[in-house]
Amino acid sequence: MIRLARDLALGLVAVAVLATLLSSSYLLDVTTYGGVLAIFVLGVAVTFGQLGFVSFGHAAFLGLGAYTAGLLVTHLGWNYWAVLPLAALPGLLLGALLGVVSARLSGASFAIATLVVAELLTVVVMNWVDLTRGPMGLMVMVPPLPLAGTLGWNAQQGYLFVVGAALVLSFVLLRNLREGATGRAWAAIREAPALAESLGIATARERVFNIALSGGLAALGGALLVPKVFVLAPALFGATHSATGILGVIVGGKATLLGPVLGGLLFAVLPEALRFLGELNFAAFALLLLLVVRVLPGGIVGWVMGRPAFVRWQAARAAAVQRLLPPPAPLAARPHRDAVALQLRGVGRDFKGLKAVQGVSFEVRCGEIVGLIGPNGAGKTTLLTLLSGFLAPTAGSVSALGTDIAGLSPHRVARRGVVRSFQQTAVCATQTVAMNMAIAAHGHRPVDFFGALLHTPAWQRRERERLAHALGCLHEVGLGERADALAGSLPYGEQKLLGVAMALAAAPEVLLLDEPAAGLNHAEALRLAGVLRALRGKGLTLVVVDHNLKMLMSLVDRVIVLHHGVLIADGAPADVTQRPEVVQAYLGVPASPVTEAVS
Repeated sequence: MIRLARDLALGLVAVAVLATLLSSSYLLDVTTYGGVLAIFVLGVAVTFGQLGFVSFGHAAFLGLGAYTAGLLVTHLGWNYWAVLPLAALPGLLLGALLGVVSARLSGASFAIATLVVAELLTVVVMNWVDLTRGPMGLMVMVPPLPLAGTLGWNAQQGYLFVVGAALVLSFVLLRNLREGATGRAWAAIREAPALAESLGIATARERVFNIALSGGLAALGGALLVPKVFVLAPALFGATHSATGILGVIVGGKATLLGPVLGGLLFAVLPEALRFLGELNFAAFALLLLLVVRVLPGGIVGWVMGRPAFVRWQAARAAAVQRLLPPPAPLAARPHRDAVALQLRGVGRDFKGLKAVQGVSFEVRCGEIVGLIGPNGAGKTTLLTLLSGFLAPTAGSVSALGTDIAGLSPHRVARRGVVRSFQQTAVCATQTVAMNMAIAAHGHRPVDFFGALLHTPAWQRRERERLAHALGCLHEVGLGERADALAGSLPYGEQKLLGVAMALAAAPEVLLLDEPAAGLNHAEALRLAGVLRALRGKGLTLVVVDHNLKMLMSLVDRVIVLHHGVLIADGAPADVTQRPEVVQAYLGVPASPVTEAVS
């Protein structure tokens, strides 16, 4: 909290000094407008930059905030400065509604949905003349800020201070959120949504929260725009403002929070700076935007971050942060429990007549390692997908430690102790290995929203515990020295191991591994086998699907064989591989044992 108080104090002092030094009415107007656009673009960046959802109609929130403030002032007689926080509420509610819709819409569909909402609000404002005065516009009288006279400021200077203070507060609190579990969850949803769900992150809830927060910030920007525009018109909901938000994020750099702030300021300052070109100023501004987007794909801040001097500074800062990280917490051995960890009874899954899995029943006891094998197309991955919640069974029941998990969403299944890895490498490629592990440890400690917002001591303690657990799981698979590397830069075999480590960080009772040795060379497979043996020694319950039967048979206690979605064998490895029905399933004719034929 000391850092939060320091940054807020420094920001507010800087804004107060700026408001005091600027005496020109023109400079005050441009600077204040830049601050308003910075808040609006920052709101767009929450969804576009942090979550990866493009919005073509973010002006809906801007206009909604402006009209909310204007209507409360003109119809209810409330003081404008007092209604500013209230004006953000409709944006929060509309954002939450769009967040719920985003569960079924993504990509272009979501972008178009936001555009439709903006057009609908335009129609409402245009036609509800008794309330909004329609196309004639709603005139809003804004009194000077009461504090302004006390400090010797005029009305414009007081207005600038409020806008600057709102920008500082929004930026600092949003930065705090981004640095914690919430920001890491957004990054996981942006880069690997299925992985996020498998690790226990409630992606739908995080999307709702993100888009609601984005809408609230944009609505606050709209409310702060009222003193500048004076008369509210339906054009506030127009595509021009939405385009400004998107372009401001792109030009500034969407991977950061500072970039959108810079982008918003530029959209206020550059058109004014180009006024000497007369009628050509907008053409010149458009050309500059095209050049920035073409030459600087990472935005202005992204370009700065790529400079050698900045890279050296960032490396030194990362080294300093590394020294402050908590020591890895070793993965504790599981106490022996004589209980059923996973139980399937008559589980089936149909795809429009195709029976991918049919009547599968078996149990996995705590501390047991079970191999799930079968020819290609046997239904192994489909069964793991059913167990982890990514598909709901059309028949039968699944329980984990006595709790029914059939039909639950993946994140709820993960929170009940059943976590899976994926056949293809699933990592957040642009994040460091340590960040991937921190994402995976999302549910290791409770996520406290207000604690994260304020960086309270309790939040900091939980964060250190979460990171210590994550680093301990990373060391468990032998990747402790790779914590600072980008996950996407790791060799394929190490990415597979990272996937196992991330699943471990989610604290599973039952770990489902889908072809962990697929694509690995002999040395990498041996390394993976060593990791799995160590996990077995700590009493972890594993269900492993793999085609590397030689490695698998050396690890497992039991083998379950699927063929055409039907369980055809369940028993000890030496027994199962000798059964004629298993040999025939693999080879089509009676032959030598499976292990010999495949290896």
